[in-house]
Amino acid sequence: MIKGIVFDIDGTLLNHEQALERSLISLYSLMKKQIPNLSFDEFFVTWKTKTDHYINEYLDGCISFEQQRILRVQSVFSNWGYELSSDEAMDVFNRYLFKYEQNWRLYEDALPCLTMVKNFSLGIISDGDGEQQRRKLAVTKIDSFFTSIIISGEVGQRKPNYKIFEMSARDLNLSLDEIVYVGDLLENDALGAFNAGMHGVLIDRMNKIHEKYNIRIISRLTELPQLIEKF
Repeated sequence: MIKGIVFDIDGTLLNHEQALERSLISLYSLMKKQIPNLSFDEFFVTWKTKTDHYINEYLDGCISFEQQRILRVQSVFSNWGYELSSDEAMDVFNRYLFKYEQNWRLYEDALPCLTMVKNFSLGIISDGDGEQQRRKLAVTKIDSFFTSIIISGEVGQRKPNYKIFEMSARDLNLSLDEIVYVGDLLENDALGAFNAGMHGVLIDRMNKIHEKYNIRIISRLTELPQLIEKF
């Protein structure tokens, strides 16, 4: 019997992609003054690629959270021949961060879903910095829904390592097979949860994943209550 539901944050409850795109527009304008032929798509993809690399370095304990911010900006700008000092890179990053935080928005199906499943024990498992991820929940006013919040930067483990899912189950005082985990990444979220012993559910809003693996797939969070009835 399902007693708990645990959610990812970015790409699942919070529209990270939209916030990222809107926040990068001002930086793109800055770059385009120097590189007229630079397209936004090229800049956006480069930023995402560098971000993923240095975030993983941070999550693996190789660099600090502040270092990953500096290094990703330096790496992006050096891609087009501009070398920034640490102070210059942090200044650029803070400009980006201000816009990024201004654009934190829930997906339109997030709050209705949380309201529909509020009688379950609800939790969060998210990769990232604890302070920032918790602030996302507070700013979007959904933090009160959750009795357990597990953030990789606080516990020293990250998805898809089974240990982080076990931490969540212990925190909720439930067994792994009593919990559904919902996330937007196939390997880290849905399959990671399944391999740990939870019921993995992939939120695939763009209908990109066609193979079922050992997980369930939904295209909207509001499909979740009906899906849980089938477990």
